[in-house]
Amino acid sequence: MKVNYHTHTYRCKHAGGSEKDYIDAAVEKKFDVIGMSDHAPFPDYDFGYRMAYDELDDYVNTLSILKNDYKNRIKVYTGLEIEYFPHYTSYYEELLIRIGMDYLILGEHMYEKEHELYKNIYNSDSTECYVEYANAINQALRTGYFKILAHPDLCMLCNFAWDYNCDKALDIIVDAVAATGTIIEYNANGLRRGIQEFPDGDRYPYPHRKFWTKIADAKLPVIVGADAHSPEQLWDDYLALAYSNLDKIGINPLQRDIL
Repeated sequence: MKVNYHTHTYRCKHAGGSEKDYIDAAVEKKFDVIGMSDHAPFPDYDFGYRMAYDELDDYVNTLSILKNDYKNRIKVYTGLEIEYFPHYTSYYEELLIRIGMDYLILGEHMYEKEHELYKNIYNSDSTECYVEYANAINQALRTGYFKILAHPDLCMLCNFAWDYNCDKALDIIVDAVAATGTIIEYNANGLRRGIQEFPDGDRYPYPHRKFWTKIADAKLPVIVGADAHSPEQLWDDYLALAYSNLDKIGINPLQRDIL
Protein backbone atom coordinates (compact mmCIF):
# COMPACT_ATOMS: atom_id res chain seq x y z
CA MET A 1 0.00 0.00 0.00
CA LYS A 2 1.00 3.60 -0.55
CA VAL A 3 0.19 5.73 2.50
CA ASN A 4 0.97 9.10 4.07
CA TYR A 5 -0.34 10.51 7.34
CA HIS A 6 1.76 13.69 7.63
CA THR A 7 0.22 16.36 5.40
CA HIS A 8 -0.22 20.14 5.81
CA THR A 9 -2.47 22.67 4.09
CA TYR A 10 -2.52 26.40 3.45
CA ARG A 11 -4.23 26.81 6.82
CA CYS A 12 -0.95 26.51 8.74
CA LYS A 13 0.41 29.62 6.99
CA HIS A 14 3.65 27.98 5.84
CA ALA A 15 2.28 25.45 3.34
CA GLY A 16 0.28 25.56 0.14
CA GLY A 17 -2.69 23.62 -1.13
CA SER A 18 -6.17 22.85 0.15
CA GLU A 19 -7.39 19.56 1.56
CA LYS A 20 -8.88 18.74 -1.85
CA ASP A 21 -5.63 19.60 -3.62
CA TYR A 22 -3.77 17.02 -1.53
CA ILE A 23 -6.41 14.35 -1.97
CA ASP A 24 -6.43 14.89 -5.74
CA ALA A 25 -2.63 14.62 -5.77
CA ALA A 26 -2.78 11.46 -3.66
CA VAL A 27 -5.26 9.87 -6.07
CA GLU A 28 -3.09 10.85 -9.04
CA LYS A 29 -0.01 9.34 -7.33
CA LYS A 30 -1.99 6.16 -6.61
CA PHE A 31 -2.05 6.40 -2.84
CA ASP A 32 -4.33 4.06 -0.93
CA VAL A 33 -4.49 6.24 2.21
CA ILE A 34 -4.06 9.96 2.82
CA GLY A 35 -4.15 11.40 6.31
CA MET A 36 -4.46 15.17 6.69
CA SER A 37 -2.60 16.44 9.74
CA ASP A 38 -2.36 20.20 9.69
CA HIS A 39 -0.69 22.01 12.59
CA ALA A 40 -3.27 22.18 15.35
CA PRO A 41 -4.44 25.39 16.98
CA PHE A 42 -4.89 25.81 20.71
CA PRO A 43 -8.07 27.42 22.04
CA ASP A 44 -6.45 30.20 24.06
CA TYR A 45 -2.92 30.75 22.75
CA ASP A 46 -1.52 31.40 19.27
CA PHE A 47 1.84 29.68 18.87
CA GLY A 48 2.06 30.77 15.23
CA TYR A 49 2.62 28.75 12.04
CA ARG A 50 -0.64 26.84 12.43
CA MET A 51 -4.29 27.14 11.61
CA ALA A 52 -6.37 29.61 13.58
CA TYR A 53 -8.63 28.09 16.23
CA ASP A 54 -11.71 29.44 14.46
CA GLU A 55 -10.73 27.41 11.34
CA LEU A 56 -10.81 24.07 13.14
CA ASP A 57 -14.50 23.35 12.55
CA ASP A 58 -14.22 24.20 8.86
CA TYR A 59 -11.16 21.93 8.55
CA VAL A 60 -13.06 19.03 10.09
CA ASN A 61 -16.24 19.69 8.11
CA THR A 62 -14.34 20.04 4.83
CA LEU A 63 -12.63 16.71 5.35
CA SER A 64 -15.90 15.05 6.33
CA ILE A 65 -17.36 16.04 2.97
CA LEU A 66 -14.24 14.98 1.07
CA LYS A 67 -14.14 11.61 2.81
CA ASN A 68 -17.55 10.88 1.38
CA ASP A 69 -16.82 12.35 -2.04
CA TYR A 70 -13.66 10.24 -2.48
CA LYS A 71 -14.73 7.09 -0.62
CA ASN A 72 -14.53 4.93 -3.73
CA ARG A 73 -11.08 6.20 -4.70
CA ILE A 74 -8.99 6.65 -1.54
CA LYS A 75 -9.23 6.36 2.22
CA VAL A 76 -9.09 9.83 3.82
CA TYR A 77 -8.39 10.43 7.52
CA THR A 78 -8.74 13.60 9.59
CA GLY A 79 -5.84 14.29 11.92
CA LEU A 80 -3.73 17.00 13.46
CA GLU A 81 -0.06 17.45 14.27
CA ILE A 82 0.16 18.92 17.74
CA GLU A 83 2.54 19.56 20.64
CA TYR A 84 1.91 18.15 24.12
CA PHE A 85 1.47 20.47 27.06
CA PRO A 86 0.19 18.77 30.24
CA HIS A 87 -2.32 21.46 31.16
CA TYR A 88 -4.20 20.95 27.87
CA THR A 89 -5.29 17.39 28.74
CA SER A 90 -8.99 18.20 28.35
CA TYR A 91 -8.32 19.71 24.91
CA TYR A 92 -6.65 16.56 23.54
CA GLU A 93 -9.61 14.55 24.81
CA GLU A 94 -12.01 17.01 23.18
CA LEU A 95 -10.20 16.66 19.85
CA LEU A 96 -10.32 12.87 19.96
CA ILE A 97 -13.72 12.30 21.55
CA ARG A 98 -16.08 15.22 20.89
CA ILE A 99 -14.61 16.48 17.63
CA GLY A 100 -13.73 12.95 16.53
CA MET A 101 -10.24 13.26 15.10
CA ASP A 102 -9.10 9.99 13.56
CA TYR A 103 -5.62 10.45 14.98
CA LEU A 104 -3.14 12.89 16.49
CA ILE A 105 0.53 13.13 15.56
CA LEU A 106 2.89 14.30 18.27
CA GLY A 107 5.08 17.00 16.71
CA GLU A 108 6.96 18.35 19.71
CA HIS A 109 8.38 21.63 18.42
CA MET A 110 7.96 23.15 21.89
CA TYR A 111 7.73 21.82 25.41
CA GLU A 112 6.91 23.26 28.81
CA LYS A 113 9.88 24.44 30.83
CA GLU A 114 9.91 26.14 34.21
CA HIS A 115 10.48 29.91 34.01
CA GLU A 116 10.17 29.86 30.19
CA LEU A 117 6.72 28.26 29.93
CA TYR A 118 7.23 27.15 26.31
CA LYS A 119 10.72 26.23 25.15
CA ASN A 120 11.16 26.04 21.37
CA ILE A 121 13.51 23.19 20.46
CA TYR A 122 14.87 25.29 17.59
CA ASN A 123 16.27 27.66 20.23
CA SER A 124 18.16 25.06 22.25
CA ASP A 125 20.87 26.52 24.47
CA SER A 126 22.82 23.25 24.63
CA THR A 127 22.29 19.51 24.20
CA GLU A 128 20.82 19.47 27.70
CA CYS A 129 17.66 20.77 26.03
CA TYR A 130 17.55 17.52 24.05
CA VAL A 131 17.06 15.59 27.28
CA GLU A 132 14.26 17.94 28.33
CA TYR A 133 12.71 17.50 24.89
CA ALA A 134 12.95 13.72 25.17
CA ASN A 135 11.37 13.77 28.62
CA ALA A 136 8.48 15.83 27.23
CA ILE A 137 8.01 13.28 24.46
CA ASN A 138 8.07 10.46 27.00
CA GLN A 139 5.38 12.16 29.07
CA ALA A 140 3.27 12.80 25.97
CA LEU A 141 3.39 9.29 24.56
CA ARG A 142 2.39 7.74 27.87
CA THR A 143 -0.93 9.60 27.74
CA GLY A 144 -2.03 7.40 24.84
CA TYR A 145 -3.32 10.38 22.83
CA PHE A 146 -0.84 10.09 19.97
CA LYS A 147 -0.70 7.48 17.21
CA ILE A 148 2.52 8.70 15.56
CA LEU A 149 5.63 10.45 16.86
CA ALA A 150 6.77 12.85 14.12
CA HIS A 151 10.41 13.78 13.48
CA PRO A 152 11.62 12.36 16.84
CA ASP A 153 15.15 13.65 16.21
CA LEU A 154 14.08 17.18 15.24
CA CYS A 155 16.37 18.54 17.97
CA MET A 156 19.40 17.46 15.91
CA LEU A 157 18.90 20.44 13.58
CA CYS A 158 20.52 22.59 16.27
CA ASN A 159 24.19 23.40 15.82
CA PHE A 160 25.74 21.05 18.37
CA ALA A 161 27.93 17.99 18.05
CA TRP A 162 26.63 14.58 19.12
CA ASP A 163 27.45 13.98 22.80
CA TYR A 164 26.29 12.00 25.84
CA ASN A 165 23.11 14.10 26.11
CA CYS A 166 22.15 12.97 22.59
CA ASP A 167 22.60 9.35 23.66
CA LYS A 168 20.55 9.94 26.80
CA ALA A 169 17.73 11.67 24.90
CA LEU A 170 17.71 8.90 22.32
CA ASP A 171 17.40 6.22 24.99
CA ILE A 172 14.48 8.04 26.62
CA ILE A 173 12.62 8.30 23.31
CA VAL A 174 13.29 4.69 22.33
CA ASP A 175 12.07 3.46 25.72
CA ALA A 176 8.89 5.58 25.48
CA VAL A 177 8.09 4.38 21.96
CA ALA A 178 8.71 0.77 22.89
CA ALA A 179 6.60 1.01 26.06
CA THR A 180 3.62 2.65 24.35
CA GLY A 181 3.60 0.99 20.94
CA THR A 182 3.67 4.39 19.23
CA ILE A 183 4.66 4.43 15.56
CA ILE A 184 7.81 6.48 15.02
CA GLU A 185 8.23 8.56 11.89
CA TYR A 186 11.20 8.85 9.56
CA ASN A 187 10.63 12.38 8.31
CA ALA A 188 11.37 13.26 4.69
CA ASN A 189 11.19 16.99 5.32
CA GLY A 190 14.50 16.89 7.17
CA LEU A 191 16.05 15.51 3.99
CA ARG A 192 14.52 18.35 1.98
CA ARG A 193 16.57 20.77 4.09
CA GLY A 194 19.70 19.40 2.43
CA ILE A 195 23.10 18.45 3.78
CA GLN A 196 24.44 21.13 6.09
CA GLU A 197 27.61 21.78 8.09
CA PHE A 198 27.56 20.81 11.78
CA PRO A 199 30.32 20.74 14.42
CA ASP A 200 30.62 16.96 14.00
CA GLY A 201 30.50 16.90 10.22
CA ASP A 202 28.27 17.50 7.23
CA ARG A 203 24.88 15.80 7.38
CA TYR A 204 21.15 16.27 7.03
CA PRO A 205 19.72 18.17 10.03
CA TYR A 206 17.49 15.14 10.58
CA PRO A 207 16.82 12.25 10.34
CA HIS A 208 20.14 11.51 12.09
CA ARG A 209 21.81 8.23 11.17
CA LYS A 210 22.99 7.49 14.74
CA PHE A 211 19.46 7.90 16.02
CA TRP A 212 17.95 5.65 13.38
CA THR A 213 20.58 2.94 13.78
CA LYS A 214 19.40 2.68 17.38
CA ILE A 215 15.79 2.51 16.21
CA ALA A 216 16.76 -0.34 13.87
CA ASP A 217 18.39 -2.22 16.74
CA ALA A 218 15.27 -1.74 18.89
CA LYS A 219 13.00 -3.05 16.09
CA LEU A 220 10.37 -0.37 16.66
CA PRO A 221 7.43 0.26 14.27
CA VAL A 222 8.50 2.91 11.75
CA ILE A 223 6.58 4.82 9.11
CA VAL A 224 7.86 7.26 6.50
CA GLY A 225 6.21 10.66 6.71
CA ALA A 226 6.22 13.02 3.75
CA ASP A 227 5.58 16.00 6.04
CA ALA A 228 4.21 17.49 2.84
CA HIS A 229 3.84 21.25 2.69
CA SER A 230 2.70 21.19 -0.94
CA PRO A 231 0.83 18.54 -2.91
CA GLU A 232 3.97 17.90 -4.98
CA GLN A 233 5.79 16.73 -1.83
CA LEU A 234 3.42 13.81 -1.22
CA TRP A 235 5.78 11.72 -3.31
CA ASP A 236 9.07 13.24 -4.47
CA ASP A 237 12.75 12.32 -4.63
CA TYR A 238 13.07 12.79 -0.87
CA LEU A 239 10.45 10.12 -0.19
CA ALA A 240 12.45 7.75 -2.36
CA LEU A 241 15.61 8.72 -0.47
CA ALA A 242 13.87 8.14 2.86
CA TYR A 243 12.90 4.59 1.92
CA SER A 244 16.39 3.95 0.56
CA ASN A 245 18.06 5.20 3.75
CA LEU A 246 15.87 2.98 5.91
CA ASP A 247 16.61 -0.05 3.76
CA LYS A 248 20.35 0.53 4.17
CA ILE A 249 20.09 0.43 7.98
CA GLY A 250 17.78 -2.55 8.04
CA ILE A 251 14.40 -0.95 8.73
CA ASN A 252 11.34 -2.13 6.84
CA PRO A 253 8.81 0.70 7.32
CA LEU A 254 5.09 0.11 7.62
CA GLN A 255 3.24 0.53 4.33
CA ARG A 256 -0.32 -0.23 5.40
CA ASP A 257 -3.34 1.44 6.90
CA ILE A 258 -2.33 1.95 10.53
CA LEU A 259 -5.73 3.24 11.65
